[in-house]
Amino acid sequence: MADTYWKALDKVRATEDWKARTLAALERAPARPRMRVLPRVLAAAAACAALFATALAVSPGLREVLGTALGSFAPYAQEVEGVSAADQGIEVRVVSALSDGNRSVAYLEVRDLTGDRIGPDTFLSLAIGGLSRQPAAYSASRYGGGRPLHYDTETGTILTSVELTVDGPPASSGTLDVVFERLTPSLRRESGTFSPSLLTGSALETVTLETGETVLVPEQTPSLLEGTELAALSSIGFGGDGRLHIQLRYGESLNVQASDLHASIYSRSHAQMLESGVFDQEAYDRSAQYFQENTETIFEWEGAWYLDTCFQSAPSDLGDIQVGEVSVMAVEGELVEGHWALSIPLENVPHRSFQAEEAIGAVTLRFLDLTTLGLSTRSDPGDRLGVLHYPVTVYLEDNSRIAAGYPDSSVINGVAYDHWSFPEPIDPEAVVGLAFDQWYVPIDGDAAGPGYWLTLEE
Repeated sequence: MADTYWKALDKVRATEDWKARTLAALERAPARPRMRVLPRVLAAAAACAALFATALAVSPGLREVLGTALGSFAPYAQEVEGVSAADQGIEVRVVSALSDGNRSVAYLEVRDLTGDRIGPDTFLSLAIGGLSRQPAAYSASRYGGGRPLHYDTETGTILTSVELTVDGPPASSGTLDVVFERLTPSLRRESGTFSPSLLTGSALETVTLETGETVLVPEQTPSLLEGTELAALSSIGFGGDGRLHIQLRYGESLNVQASDLHASIYSRSHAQMLESGVFDQEAYDRSAQYFQENTETIFEWEGAWYLDTCFQSAPSDLGDIQVGEVSVMAVEGELVEGHWALSIPLENVPHRSFQAEEAIGAVTLRFLDLTTLGLSTRSDPGDRLGVLHYPVTVYLEDNSRIAAGYPDSSVINGVAYDHWSFPEPIDPEAVVGLAFDQWYVPIDGDAAGPGYWLTLEE
């Protein structure tokens, strides 16, 4: 599933407007306040020493990476023993987990029992629907993982992780069920560029393959790609069919069927339209043509493999065409298809839950679940089906604060769910209030609210 996702993602190109708005949003993000480590965290840190003394005992390098990955949350991680799966000579073993009712992270060792198929770029692919928390009735989920965090050359082992974040009623216990379906010995993502001057109005020679596709004859304008050696430019130009072709050559070490190359072009007039803010239908249509109406042909020629992308643009478009980067998702070695199923018992970090009746905008907050890792809420979304899409600040009894940013949100069956992940661990018992943007909800004992607006000084 991850491979399919990446291939699709490679074909999406952000507009300059989108990039500008994204950068502006990042610049507006609030700075994260510093946090004083609470005594309970220090006590937990002492207990945590046992985890790193036993987990990954054969590899101090992996043990150190695990500690770095967990960071300040290490005191709350649990050691996991006896949970492993082996198939096709590949073993996956769980070494640690970190969980509350709505977020779970597991760390795993992966090693080859029979050969040397594991390396620093090995990727483990989750099966479709291969990550879930049982038993739980969640309304939405986001997950990922499988990339190597570290490769230990001495033992031929990688440390990887999987993460599940969900919206819905928090689970009190249960398991994290993980199923992997493929191991890719080496997966790398790189990008490269070539000189735009290679694209001219001169016609290049084409050939019709036995399968019926028209492609450029290879190696008419060959060039290395600056930034990657995993592929190269073979030919670029307008063929006898009157269309623009960009032809790439796969590197000799690549698994052609599993790898993905992608060449792109942009419309100069469309970029100018975005910059001016004045809509131009012709520029818009031309850009859509460049992005959507193209074909890709993979073929072999004199012992080498090529990808020929044919764009629906003619020589008359030459002055408008801007060549983009070449993206490469390179797979080396043979894919290992298998089935690795793991059921990881979870121990939740401390919780503190509250019933509430708090109107925040058009949404009425009904329930809060506060944990060391994050905050989950359940609300009445109102007639507009809104969510609590506000940045949250956690106020602690020692007058320090933690900024949690914006939540993951969903509305399912008339109920709004929001979840914030904390950048640092907190002691739920030390929380005295939560601010949803500038609306402050005080917490005292088992009571949350009533809320009020904060002043600028607060």
